[in-house]
Amino acid sequence: MPKTSARAELLARRRLMTDAERADAAEAIAAHLLATPLVARATRVACYLSMPTEPGTGPLVAALHERGVEVLVPISEADHTLDWVALDPSAPVTRTALGIPEPDGPRLGADALAMCSVVIVPALAVDHAGHRLGRGAGYYDRALAGVTAPVCAVVFTHELLAEVPHEPHDVRVQMAVTPAGLFRVP
Repeated sequence: MPKTSARAELLARRRLMTDAERADAAEAIAAHLLATPLVARATRVACYLSMPTEPGTGPLVAALHERGVEVLVPISEADHTLDWVALDPSAPVTRTALGIPEPDGPRLGADALAMCSVVIVPALAVDHAGHRLGRGAGYYDRALAGVTAPVCAVVFTHELLAEVPHEPHDVRVQMAVTPAGLFRVP
């Protein structure tokens, strides 16, 4: 199945989920990640702020802050790259034209990921080999090139698939977390 068709199908299925299903998924995802030793020991984590139909990261981000973990979140740039900001829970968050929540704060540069224990990224699907299907703009593939920290994609349980369409430039993830648990790529 081509990437475009796969994206359309996965996005349509996400739109059918209820708010209660999404809230339950966000809580379960947070619990699984917070119990993972890599995250439990972390002092700095990169994570995205989820959009309404994505697996929610709100409970995870709140719990990380409660533990004193510095959370870096992406800011999309006009040149289709990502910069990073240390999230201040009291800072205002605005939505981009694409609906992506982005906080105010000093830009840390692309090198900020080098100091993270784990990088948590959005995905529409992940397969058993660690191929991640994103939305197609390539922001994360560019941001993750050369990152040595483990990368974990967040997906709903039905989005962990045997295989997803991928290309040679697509950056693989080492883990995927779903409401059902954490999957490590062999």
